[in-house]
Amino acid sequence: MPILIVEDDNFYAQRLKEVLMDFGLEATLVNSTQEALSSNIPLYAAAIIDIMLPNDPDITGISLRESRAGYLSGVALARRFRQKVPNFPIILFSGYFGSFEGESWARDNGILFFSKEDGPGALKYCLQKIGIIREVKPRVFIVHGHDEHALIELKDYIQNTLNWQKPIVLRDEPSSGRTIVEKFEDFASSVDYVFVLMTPDDIVRNVKEDDKRRSRQNVIFELGFFYGQFGRKSGRVIVLHKGPIELPSDIQGIIWIDISKGIKESSGDIRRELKI
Repeated sequence: MPILIVEDDNFYAQRLKEVLMDFGLEATLVNSTQEALSSNIPLYAAAIIDIMLPNDPDITGISLRESRAGYLSGVALARRFRQKVPNFPIILFSGYFGSFEGESWARDNGILFFSKEDGPGALKYCLQKIGIIREVKPRVFIVHGHDEHALIELKDYIQNTLNWQKPIVLRDEPSSGRTIVEKFEDFASSVDYVFVLMTPDDIVRNVKEDDKRRSRQNVIFELGFFYGQFGRKSGRVIVLHKGPIELPSDIQGIIWIDISKGIKESSGDIRRELKI
């Protein structure tokens, strides 16, 4: 069964279609809510819908208020698809920075969401989650500092306990003529999950306070990068911390898993966050 793509940006719609073709899937393209609503939904395996779409209220019955003047037309469309076919598989996406309301609605209604900036890996992840393509063993990127023991233990846990693919550790991968940033961006765009090892590697001195231990600067940078790429609430960035360490104040309140007693001792907490 084909997949319905609802997107008014023809170039991006074609890109999505080509990604689906690479997975051996067929796709039908439409570029407005009115075209989408005239489609025979039971003939499709799923729908991939842009949150912001052209909408004619006189034809669709979707008011300007409900569509937020077009900014959430895709959400209104997804709502009607689910009314027609309960539990119909839907993936929402957006390239609009202010799409927080749409993303929140998707999360509250059990619908997957990705950003246009996330790359093909995000679409692949969503297709696996709704069962459209076979779910392969997840690919993990490890962000780490100087704690070699914790790094080795985490690699072993991912490969031999979770039975996932060999994790990506940037320093172990070939550069192939790329700068460090280019290499990082290339590998970061193709992973399903990220494990961040926050270990007390650096001493920070403040004239008004005692010395504090913090993670390496690259760890903080890469943590922020992946939060930006996947979203803080995506469940795809797992933060592990060890020992006496000062955690960044601007992201206090998120779930940090304490691995001071070892990775395997924290396996239950890790699996809970991974939902496995």
